Amino acid sequence: MSNPNSPTTERPWVTRCSDMGHFFTATRMAHGRAFRVVSLATCLALMASKSPQANGDGIDESEVKALIRQLGDPSFAARVRAREGLERMGLQAFDYLHEEQFNPDSEIAMTARFLVSSLLVQWHTDSDPPVVRETLNEYGAQSESERQNRMDRLAELPARQGLAALCRLARYETSLRLSRHAALAIMRGTISDDSEVRSSEAETILSVLGSNDRQASNWLRTYVNDLRKGDYDAEAWNRLVREQRAAADGKDPNLSQPVLLELVRVCANRALSADRPEEALRLADEHLDLVPPEYDDLIDACGWAIDSGLHPLVLRLRALHPQQFEGRPLLLYGAAEAVLDVEKDAAAAEELAEKAAAIDPLKPHAEGDAPITRESEELGYRHRLIARQLQARGLFRWAEREYRHIIDSLPLTSRASAGARVDFAKMLGELLRHREVVEILLPMIERADVDQQFARDAQRQAVDLNMMRSLVYFHRGLDEVQSKTPEKLLAARQSFINALELEPRNIDILIAMYRLDGDETWKRDVRRQIQAFAVMFDNLIEMSESQAQARARFMNSKEELADLYNQYAWLISNTEGDLRKALQYSLKSLEITPNQSALLDTCGRCYFALGDLQNAILVQRRAIKIEPHSPAMGRQLAEFEAAATAATRKVDQP
Repeated sequence: MSNPNSPTTERPWVTRCSDMGHFFTATRMAHGRAFRVVSLATCLALMASKSPQANGDGIDESEVKALIRQLGDPSFAARVRAREGLERMGLQAFDYLHEEQFNPDSEIAMTARFLVSSLLVQWHTDSDPPVVRETLNEYGAQSESERQNRMDRLAELPARQGLAALCRLARYETSLRLSRHAALAIMRGTISDDSEVRSSEAETILSVLGSNDRQASNWLRTYVNDLRKGDYDAEAWNRLVREQRAAADGKDPNLSQPVLLELVRVCANRALSADRPEEALRLADEHLDLVPPEYDDLIDACGWAIDSGLHPLVLRLRALHPQQFEGRPLLLYGAAEAVLDVEKDAAAAEELAEKAAAIDPLKPHAEGDAPITRESEELGYRHRLIARQLQARGLFRWAEREYRHIIDSLPLTSRASAGARVDFAKMLGELLRHREVVEILLPMIERADVDQQFARDAQRQAVDLNMMRSLVYFHRGLDEVQSKTPEKLLAARQSFINALELEPRNIDILIAMYRLDGDETWKRDVRRQIQAFAVMFDNLIEMSESQAQARARFMNSKEELADLYNQYAWLISNTEGDLRKALQYSLKSLEITPNQSALLDTCGRCYFALGDLQNAILVQRRAIKIEPHSPAMGRQLAEFEAAATAATRKVDQP
């Protein structure tokens, strides 16, 4: 006998509820009323069967509209009969009821809202892949934020496994905001180069949407045209955006500036994906007035423009809102970056950057002064956030100035200063400035070694002194390796050993030890440690796989598993061992958490270790597209491309 509590079991008896977990149709029986659960797949199959009076979804449109009008009938009995008739139709009446939520007749609008919220939907179908069914399990019982998170997970699935489910959500999700989010998640996806794949995706979208006329559905139909053509139809998208703006100006309650702005950005990104930057810039510029003149909105708009390579938009926004840019460091830094990119004027860009750096400066606070104030800590934290954002955008020189301002102004006992030192040290390490890493972190270590109270305070502030010590040893060793003298190379061995003892899970230290020249004893010991790490990772992976299966609904367990796959793959691909297994693990990590730059970086290294230079370069370019300003990823791509060039030359030689 089937388990009646199973989420995939059809329950023969249910009462009305609003968890959106299933939908029902009403049937008359000899002894009272019963409700039979019908899956969404069954509903869609019923909707597909047409009758002479039916529309494209197999429903008699005139009957539905008549019942909806009857919801406002003066007779209570007539209203009840109409409501029951619509209930029996279930999702077949959903589209019409959704539109009537804003009917001028309050009785119709109120009943329509009630029926829409009470229709019970089983969001997954038997034909959905297991990962989709898992993601949609109990979807309707979740909060809006969690439902949006589920949509994002569906969009991230490889090979567009979540496409049909997202179309379903775009059509039937009761929240218009989430309905649009589902459509936008689909439209953000990369269009395949394979015409058969595109055609199949287009048919999937149209078959699920049916004749639904929601905003999200109309957006997706325009997207379907792109799929069929294999290109971005600028004219169609421009027309759609203008139509939506006209509807918003006509006070359509379902449209708002944020919705339109997001649609514009998705369209612009589609144009960029189709290698049409001029169309992206023109569209975004035409609708720049949608950006509210508020600080957070301007920061968001400038960040999107810069990340998209549409720097002229930042200068246009500054011209439109000059007062909002004054006194705002991040906006001025954005303008400086845009000037550097568009006008190629380094002097003007530097002038703006200096102006940004001079806003709300920290007052010098030496050791031994009065305890640092909360205001100084908060100001230091703001400068640190600015430095981190500049670093993420590849503006390392300006980020360095912000980091050094914090470190020079605040004492070692400041939490903001300690955090800035760690962030700055990691940035310097990425830039291969190893000696400076030691110089930045060493004062913290030396103070902790002689001042127990300072060490305890640092621990309370979540400052990991052992991690700092390990980094000091590690980068000292890397600096010693760069000198290449026998004495320094010998010293580097001990530095790496000390670093690994303090952070035994940091496999980058072990990789550095493997690459360091040494005698046979050194090489044998390092290989033994690599083998021990590989066995440890295999054991942890086996345990984590079991836990992930037992806790299938919890993403954290899967992310932990993906991290273990990645750690193994990164270690082996940079040293020695089972390289094919390393690639297999790397690909598995990407199945769990797709489009992660660090995981793609590992995958590129795995292909390179196997001699597959073409795939190594392709995957590494994908990683850099996600994280374009990572020095380490850029160096690895240069290494792959140099190897490919050398291999081509070797083949071409007579």
